Amino acid sequence: MSVISDESEMDLEKCVQTFEEEKIELPEDSSGGKLTYFLAPYFFEKTWLDDIIASLSAAFLSPSLVRLPYFIMRDLYDDPFETKLSDIFSPLLMIIHYFLCFTFSFWNFIDNRKKVNIEKKVLQQLLKEVAEMDLTGDPVAWQRIASRVNHFSRETGYRYSLFCSGEHCMRFFVREIVKPIECQTYDIRCYLEGRMCVNFWKNPPDKVLVERAVANYNKSVENFGELSHTAEKDKFRDGIFEKFLNIFSTSILYLGAIHSASFVVMYLTYIISMISCAIFDSFTAPH
Repeated sequence: MSVISDESEMDLEKCVQTFEEEKIELPEDSSGGKLTYFLAPYFFEKTWLDDIIASLSAAFLSPSLVRLPYFIMRDLYDDPFETKLSDIFSPLLMIIHYFLCFTFSFWNFIDNRKKVNIEKKVLQQLLKEVAEMDLTGDPVAWQRIASRVNHFSRETGYRYSLFCSGEHCMRFFVREIVKPIECQTYDIRCYLEGRMCVNFWKNPPDKVLVERAVANYNKSVENFGELSHTAEKDKFRDGIFEKFLNIFSTSILYLGAIHSASFVVMYLTYIISMISCAIFDSFTAPH
């Protein structure tokens, strides 16, 4: 019995030593890593260029908010003062409208960034890690899984980190793997050579891998159903994503308010100027 006990202690010490030697690298570990996680795909995939073009198009072609007021006011009134007001307010409204559209586009990019488009090989690796990891004994199990999967995805040719944090990885697993099994839809999706693959569960080896991973996860949590429901309700709400989304949501709110206020002020200014000119002309007109 003592020999078995000694061997168990040695195995445990080796396991702890292995965990200590393994370096966990995740974008959430530094401010630069967080910015790189969000901004690298945005710039290197030239998404920013598409957003600029789309925002400029919206600013110049939006008939209800920009283009129609500008040309109607400029063409209908030849008064120099009104023309000057048009030259001031309409370009200002276009600029605000542009920044509003651009901010919304970037907000949409951040919102889509948390939805991981995972390749089949990487998903298989994730399931292997979850199935074999000691989710209860290792305090940084999900960080370790996320780091390993990120490293594996880069080895397969993916440029960027898939997961920003261990929590992000865990919530992805719960929502995309656990929830379909729990609801018996078995709709586990991934990508294969850039195309959506929806029959992952139908492949027997992959099915066994999913069952092993879910079984290990199920053993590691005390309230399995509650955690699954929380992940579904929060829709991958992660602190980092929420922070960025809140910043841009607030920016959109303020820009929208400024845009609406500028629009109202422009029309009120035109109305007041027309009334003032009409009153002035009535007094100066010869009788």
